[in-house]
Amino acid sequence: MAERTAAISSAVRGKRRLPRLLWAVVVLVPLVVLALLPGGVKQQFEIAQEFDLHPIVKLPKVGPIDLSITKAVIYLWITTGVICLIALVINRLLKAQPGRFQYSIEFLYELARDGIAGSVMKSGRDTWFPYIGSAFFFVLTANLVGLVPLPFGEHHQLAFYAATGNLNVTIMLALFTFLFTHYAGARKNGPVTYVRNWMPKGAPPVLREFIFVIHIVSEIFRLVSLSVRLFANMVAGHAILAVFFAMALIFQNYLIAVVLQGGSVLIYLFEIFVAVIQAFIFSILSAVYIGGALDQEH
Repeated sequence: MAERTAAISSAVRGKRRLPRLLWAVVVLVPLVVLALLPGGVKQQFEIAQEFDLHPIVKLPKVGPIDLSITKAVIYLWITTGVICLIALVINRLLKAQPGRFQYSIEFLYELARDGIAGSVMKSGRDTWFPYIGSAFFFVLTANLVGLVPLPFGEHHQLAFYAATGNLNVTIMLALFTFLFTHYAGARKNGPVTYVRNWMPKGAPPVLREFIFVIHIVSEIFRLVSLSVRLFANMVAGHAILAVFFAMALIFQNYLIAVVLQGGSVLIYLFEIFVAVIQAFIFSILSAVYIGGALDQEH
């Protein structure tokens, strides 16, 4: 009886091992085949070229300004078109019982109104929310459009590019925040009082002048940091994606290509998160700067 039980248990173990061996074969054999298959001819891929702005439509210069249309301009047009299209669709399909699309837009709107402007601005929320909300939706849309492959790469190949990955664009966005910040502060407090409040009244004269200079430098660095932060984060993500695709072309091995493309999918998903968080950071910092100018500490 004991011998029969042992034989049955060993047979059951053997049946359990068999599916494991089959799964191992199913997984390992394709990997070995992919590793041994000869790839194509190794190709050269210049990642920096994906960020070069060559004129797509050549236009004459006006002084030092080149009016030629590059892919950065086209991506700005696409971003504006997407925002206008979403606004028209929402306006026509607005319902008391929102669907998924309307609910998503309402969630983003409430995030910009309550989670960004409402959470950091003590006064002027209603006045300055249109700009804060516009900055949030514009940067978010531009970042997400940059994750859609469009035929504006080298030799008209599908490629990723974001308008916010162009330093000129991010500087202009930051410049709007910079100008609106000081306009709001000067309008509410008066130009002279607004500038005087940059110097603490109780400090000695020499120290007050030193603090005044430091404040001016900090205002300039706000402009720099706001623009460079958005630019650097978007360029870094697209550069990493380009590196993964370039490595697949360079090694010309199917197994390496599968591994690299799997990694690029994970990076792509992470870039969606980065696109949202960078739009949030840009708009909330804009709200902080404008709110700080409106409610200065005396």
